[in-house]
Amino acid sequence: MTGSTILPSATLRVRRVPDWCVTYAIASFGALLSVALSGHIGGQLNNFFHLSILAGLYNEPQFANDPFIQSLRFYSSGFWQLLSGRVHGQDVYAILFVFQILSRTLLFLGFLSWASLLGIDSPKERLVFTALLAVSSPLHAFSHAGGGGLLINNFTQSELANGTTLLALAWAARGRVTAAFAMNGVTFFINAFIAVWTAVPLAFILWSQGRRHEWTWPALLRQAGVGLVLFGLLAAPVVYNILSNPYARPADFDYVTYLTSFYPDHFLIWTISFRDVCLLTGVFCCGVLAAQMLRAPGSYLTAALCGAAAVWIFGVFLPFATHARMLLNLHLLRSGSTVHLMAATAIAALSTRWIFSRNEMDRLVWAPALILLSCSLKPLLPLAIPLLLWQRTSPVITGSWRVYAPAALLLPVVLFNVARIYHAMASDRADIARRNEWQALGTWARTQTKPDAVFLVPPGALRDSGMFPRASADQEQLSAGVVVFPYFSHRQAWVFAQAGAAVMWAPAYYQTWRSRVTEVRTLQTLPQRLSYAAAHGIAYVVDGCTQADSQAQAARFDRLCVFAAPGVSTP
Repeated sequence: MTGSTILPSATLRVRRVPDWCVTYAIASFGALLSVALSGHIGGQLNNFFHLSILAGLYNEPQFANDPFIQSLRFYSSGFWQLLSGRVHGQDVYAILFVFQILSRTLLFLGFLSWASLLGIDSPKERLVFTALLAVSSPLHAFSHAGGGGLLINNFTQSELANGTTLLALAWAARGRVTAAFAMNGVTFFINAFIAVWTAVPLAFILWSQGRRHEWTWPALLRQAGVGLVLFGLLAAPVVYNILSNPYARPADFDYVTYLTSFYPDHFLIWTISFRDVCLLTGVFCCGVLAAQMLRAPGSYLTAALCGAAAVWIFGVFLPFATHARMLLNLHLLRSGSTVHLMAATAIAALSTRWIFSRNEMDRLVWAPALILLSCSLKPLLPLAIPLLLWQRTSPVITGSWRVYAPAALLLPVVLFNVARIYHAMASDRADIARRNEWQALGTWARTQTKPDAVFLVPPGALRDSGMFPRASADQEQLSAGVVVFPYFSHRQAWVFAQAGAAVMWAPAYYQTWRSRVTEVRTLQTLPQRLSYAAAHGIAYVVDGCTQADSQAQAARFDRLCVFAAPGVSTP
């Protein structure tokens, strides 16, 4: 055959991309899509604690007598303690963003570790599965009836532990007991109480495997023993930190009363609305139904879901049985986040299976309908329960409507999630503007005031439990963004409402925190706050500029003005 060339067989081979590369690429896609939907802003919520640790403020002499800052030495997360004193300046925002991306990538690697267990194998199927999880309503923001963090707009160690939890449970379902226990040790290092939650669904999975004779006692004990040794090594630094905490002496107050006054949603069922409990129940029921309809008994997804729910149910009754600090500090109601994670996995897997089904009804009607209910407004998810039950009866919908069903059902999902991205961007811009005011104020304080100067700042919002005087709305609005003030100022603040969380690991701080918050919230005007500051040796008061007295003003930062307290030594 003239004019043709026979190529060597080696040149005809198409190089196959390694599966791990595909998996990481898909997980990275899920991470970026989920961050676009949730938004991201560094210096929010629990970053209040993390920033002070990153800056190592407790090592600076001006904080030697600050009980809140000193207690952060014993903030029991090995992740943050590894970084103690290693981050300074504005670089912290970039670092927190990188951590957010890595955390989300780990989370989606955890989800993908469940994919093959649920019959989702091809790259195309895994990509769709990942996209559905990124837009899943059960994963949006916080869990119902407990407030566990899911896809939120800031980075914390608790959300990082969501990924390690998924990996530990998936490895247990595969019979890799040593690896599962070791990964739970990683979870303990990151966030100890999440590792305690995870032990229960791990036990449910092992028990279910035992009923199916998938392990023998000698093999199980051998694997579990090695796993527990690895767990112990990883948990040891955190356990040491907890045991060496000098502030952790027994509480001389009622712990449930304190929780009621601070943030009871993680702990006390009677503070949670009936609506939220119903929504969590709906998430669980949808997850169980979807897991059953996947017909993947070897995945043990139902066992994991039931184990996670058992932890939450135990948390409902725990405060009725005991007021012990160490037990209540397990945040058991917050474990509803694991219920959300496992339920979202089941629902997204079922939707994916239907999308690629040869059955026209599954592909054109049931998959779009389930996506509509699970990837838009959160309160719509319970409506998926009758949908799933109806689908099990295998009704056939005829007519031209079936052809137009995908567009009719999926268009609202697309519009809703586009609106979510727009809202996240707008919300982040507003939050960043408020945060930057406090950053500028903090930078000024560090360069223009004495290191031992103390500031009276708006303390921030608290749940209206009736245990504290009601603060003015202006003061609560001014406190937006105050989280970054200690990090940038390296100056003491008299009290923060959010600092009450330190009572969980430092009960000795309770009386100081409660008395200061009570006193400051009774102050209704700038003259009252200046007088209070002068009486307590507080050098500066931060207040709204609408109350400004130009003669007393030391500095101004848009909404925020700094006033020197009369009679207190300032530079």
